Amino acid sequence: MPITFGNTSAPSQIAQYFDALFTQSMANYRKGIVDNIGASNAALNDIIKSDAYESAEGGTYFAEPLMYKLSPFEPYDGFDELSTQVTDGVSEAIYEWRQGATPVGYSMKELIQNKNKLDDLVKTKMTQCEMGIQEGFAQAWMWGNYVNNPTPAGLKQPYQNTTNGALFVEPISKIIDYTPTTGVVGNIDQGSRTWWRNRTQTSVATTYSAYMYELMNMYNTCSLGTGGQPTHMLMDQVSYQNFLHAYFSVFKAAPDALDGHYPFVGKKFLNAKVIMDDKVPDVHTGAVGTLQGGSVDPTTVPYGSCFFINIKFLKVRYQTDRDFEMLKDENGNTFAKPINGDSRIGHCAWMGNITANNRRKQGVLGKIARVLT
Repeated sequence: MPITFGNTSAPSQIAQYFDALFTQSMANYRKGIVDNIGASNAALNDIIKSDAYESAEGGTYFAEPLMYKLSPFEPYDGFDELSTQVTDGVSEAIYEWRQGATPVGYSMKELIQNKNKLDDLVKTKMTQCEMGIQEGFAQAWMWGNYVNNPTPAGLKQPYQNTTNGALFVEPISKIIDYTPTTGVVGNIDQGSRTWWRNRTQTSVATTYSAYMYELMNMYNTCSLGTGGQPTHMLMDQVSYQNFLHAYFSVFKAAPDALDGHYPFVGKKFLNAKVIMDDKVPDVHTGAVGTLQGGSVDPTTVPYGSCFFINIKFLKVRYQTDRDFEMLKDENGNTFAKPINGDSRIGHCAWMGNITANNRRKQGVLGKIARVLT
């Protein structure tokens, strides 16, 4: 039986069946894609798998209620006049909606060649889609717009599409800023509102003992006040390895292990998960390491950094009908034929942002030496 090429009824029927099969499979698998956004970043992974992955519906922006307002608390008795003083006049942080999409496409030749194995083709396309989303989120969260603006400022800027100027999620170096004395986060000026700044410290340690003291000091500083202590400490590879040596040097024992099923390399320090993450940038020089074979070469990062994160005060907010949904046209179709091509293209889209509602519970230690004694 001859194989039919081109846009005739047989391939159209195959295409329509594949489109429906892929769209239905994507709907069933969407929860898996959401869970795997953070597959390459421990903090995102644990945020998304908690109740901090929340929908935020409608509007030109969305507001994140602040978890603290620094309002005065004063005793009174009987008919005493109660204070009406309002502190700072701010009770919400404002975040913009950000959108992202990954293309899913196939050629008619590819479809015809696989018409007896459409399930396998669906799985392949879904894996490509998932891995693209996973890596895109991880780089946007950890590196911001550094790829387009390789400067310290680029780390703090949301990743930008250079074709259309659109921005993606707020990066970690903006939410947890190494120099939090200027700039706006959540529509609040951290320069004039000192209570909105995260904690920061520059390492001067040259010994394992001093390094452990700095880690403990920053952990305790981020623990001050209500809201608990850091849940995660994200380190680059060399800083993580130095942490293991320093812990043993000071305490003469290995740090506690994490759950054996936890999907990241790490240990415990007090109540925090200490995680090695190759994408942690050098916040002191404002640089990232060089990617080689899909991972960062640790020798290309001048100094180490450690982010102290309390995920109770970070959220990933999303729009319900853009939670990794296949985009549809006016006829309800998810795949379309380009005018000048014998293929089909669809897009899996997400809309939301990464937000913070208490930055004083977050911190960063920068300029960690690569060699300690």
